[in-house]
Amino acid sequence: PGPTTPPQGLWQPAAGATPASGNYVYLSSDPGDWIGAGATYAYTQATAILSVNTSGGHLGVQVTGDESWSGDFQAMSGLSQLQPGYYGSLQRYPFQNPVRGGLSWSGEGRGCNTLTGWFVVDAVTYVGGVLASIDLRFEQHCEGGAAALHGQIHWAAGDSTAPPGP
Repeated sequence: PGPTTPPQGLWQPAAGATPASGNYVYLSSDPGDWIGAGATYAYTQATAILSVNTSGGHLGVQVTGDESWSGDFQAMSGLSQLQPGYYGSLQRYPFQNPVRGGLSWSGEGRGCNTLTGWFVVDAVTYVGGVLASIDLRFEQHCEGGAAALHGQIHWAAGDSTAPPGP
């Protein structure tokens, strides 16, 4: 089976919290969340190096700037590409139940030993089997805690904004 229709009421950034255009990674951490330490972070290609890589149903995301982050989003087994929809009841990638998929967001020397969460692919485009664009939201809870890290990623291959210099 593939992803399902997203449930109503899933987290989304507040209106105006994310850039109106261009690639970005937006993170919002609840107080008590180990990974984001209760802070909010926003990166564009003008402020950080944003990179994505895909392999089969896996998406890897890297942010290299004032802080460094990485994320992994894995579709359920049987999917060779991410598809629009809700991927729920997830555990930490790469130790997830392959039938459900997995996720993991870490950075700044912090990662979850175990986690639960979800991600939603709001839109995705492949051209000739190569990722051309993706809009994705996620929520993860470390070690069974109530505090969450939320994130939204918008990436399109055509964004020509120059990343910061060395």
